[in-house]
Amino acid sequence: MKKIFNYLTASILAITALVSCSVEDRTTEDRNVFFEEVSYLRTVSSSQTYADVEIPYKLTIPSDGSHQVNFIFEKGLSNTVQGTDFDILGGSQIEAGQSEGVIKLRLYSAAASSEGKIAAFKLSSPTLPNVIDKQVSTVRITKTCPVNTFLGSFTYISGWFGTPGDNYQVVQDPSNPNGLIIKNFLNSGDLPLTYDPVSYQITVPTMPTGYTDPDYGPVTIRPALDGSKSQFNTCNRTIDLRVSYIVSAGSFGNYTEKFNGN
Repeated sequence: MKKIFNYLTASILAITALVSCSVEDRTTEDRNVFFEEVSYLRTVSSSQTYADVEIPYKLTIPSDGSHQVNFIFEKGLSNTVQGTDFDILGGSQIEAGQSEGVIKLRLYSAAASSEGKIAAFKLSSPTLPNVIDKQVSTVRITKTCPVNTFLGSFTYISGWFGTPGDNYQVVQDPSNPNGLIIKNFLNSGDLPLTYDPVSYQITVPTMPTGYTDPDYGPVTIRPALDGSKSQFNTCNRTIDLRVSYIVSAGSFGNYTEKFNGN
């Protein structure tokens, strides 16, 4: 898992190093094609043979006519194999007046992993130039498992609020189709979570914990102040909540509340 993480980090850093100025700063280039993000996360379920997903691209100004846009696979920035991990489902045609489009990929479940693999792509068009520093992006391909196999008993591993070794039940939120509940994690009771069924990132609510610090008063949980994302792995049955605990005087900092399935 560490090897895959390091590969992901190296790939993104290599691509980020190409970025030296923003699209908005450009005064001499007009109708160019570019990736808005350095990296995209896309998933394929273990219950699927494959999943077709879309990767977006944009133009600096709306198209003046019909243009073909293609992906070129960058093997040197990837740890995937075209035809085994994924296929590119043709190019994309962008028409007059449009300023964005998508190219479709087919992701294969058999080759995917729950830790994620990296496929890097370069934008190419016979009639549209690239924004040089935004022409390459990575797609992190991650395998997911059905949420109903993820639910159950979890052990608290580390963080700020809980006690390592304590067990908690994680259940489906009956009022939210994309909701999970960690039962009785907070002093005030349950911690409800909402997840994105595409990226499997978790949104932590801002809510009272029911705990009162003896020096600073009531403590509130909220998403991490540094902007880092919470996520869960349905195949490995892990939860990593990136959160901050705040009081009227400020914050106790950013923490990862980590749970492993039993």
